[in-house]
Amino acid sequence: MLYHNMIKTHLALIKWILIIIIFQVHVLLQAQQTDSATVVKSDTTGFKSKLDKINKTMEKVVKYSPLPIISYSTETSWMFGLTKYNGFRIGSHGKNDTTIQPSQITSLAYFTLNHQYKIGTEIDLMFGHNKYRSHSQIYYLDFPDFYYGLGDTTEIINERLVNSTNLDITQGFEYNITSKLYIGIYYNYNNYFNLTYNDTTYYEGKIDLEPNEGTQSGIGLNFALETRDNRFNARRGLYLFVKYMNYGNWIGSKFDYNMFLIDFRKYYTPVKFLTIAGQLYTESRMGDVPVQSLALMGGDNRMRGIYLGRYRDHTIIDGQLELRFPLVWILGGVVFGGLGEVAPDYGKYTFNGIHWAAGGGLRLMVDSNSRTNLRFDVGFSKDRMLFFFTFLEAF
Repeated sequence: MLYHNMIKTHLALIKWILIIIIFQVHVLLQAQQTDSATVVKSDTTGFKSKLDKINKTMEKVVKYSPLPIISYSTETSWMFGLTKYNGFRIGSHGKNDTTIQPSQITSLAYFTLNHQYKIGTEIDLMFGHNKYRSHSQIYYLDFPDFYYGLGDTTEIINERLVNSTNLDITQGFEYNITSKLYIGIYYNYNNYFNLTYNDTTYYEGKIDLEPNEGTQSGIGLNFALETRDNRFNARRGLYLFVKYMNYGNWIGSKFDYNMFLIDFRKYYTPVKFLTIAGQLYTESRMGDVPVQSLALMGGDNRMRGIYLGRYRDHTIIDGQLELRFPLVWILGGVVFGGLGEVAPDYGKYTFNGIHWAAGGGLRLMVDSNSRTNLRFDVGFSKDRMLFFFTFLEAF
């Protein structure tokens, strides 16, 4: 079963946490050997200076060097990889210029001992003094996923390992028509092929996966209301994103279906350094929808603690609440919880179909200019415990 007897080691995060702990212990030991008056005097100079120096060194490492990732799971064996993140502000007048929303580029390359791999790049740019936004991503994956069937009542014993190759390309462009409102156009190409799985067992919700191979090509429109103080790590404001996509033969798609989603986020800081973040999300996909492109519950951003695709159907509604707070120096913490459900349509939701996920995590500030954190989360659900290690907040 997924993550049973699993060893999950993230060397980059562990390295920096150890640096923090060792340095703090070293400083405390020195302080105990010093006269109290001297300690008070030096704390305002030497101590802060050393912390700032370490912080600047860490930011340079993240800026110029990729971070190594090593993990183990039953479906991949050992996985080795690199991930690279860069956050920046286009057109800003220095580090203290927060009027420009941050941009980012993230790249990754993962390889496993089972000859599987993930390669991808995501580029999210805000330019023209927040007038324009461009979002580009391309991923090429030859990687296994677990499939459990269709609906919100699937059982963990129905777990089947599915191997496939996938090319996923997305390009979006948004234009600021008022001070806070953006309109945009999106294109998505998805090709799902080389699918292999061994599943001769019948179970409720089972469908034949092979007809779901092929090209998906879709184009759509969106609008977004943006009042967040920082779109990568907000402390106040709100974000409302609405998108409609049409996938059809007219644009080269094997499948013909429509997708509609609403993503609402609100951020509130009632007292200094404590942020309450909330999100409500719904998605509907209707028509000839391939099973891998249905509305999926779980993952590293929403319903953390549930494996992505553990529950899937034509519609989904979920929500989450997160508390964000500082711990020490550039280290912060979060606790979160979420509720969600999938269904064939919006008229089929019931209280019995609601699933939950909860957990907590650590945040390490690696770019003070764009306010970017390195994120390590542990999520729980009724099935299992999952670990997530990435850049940027979940929402």
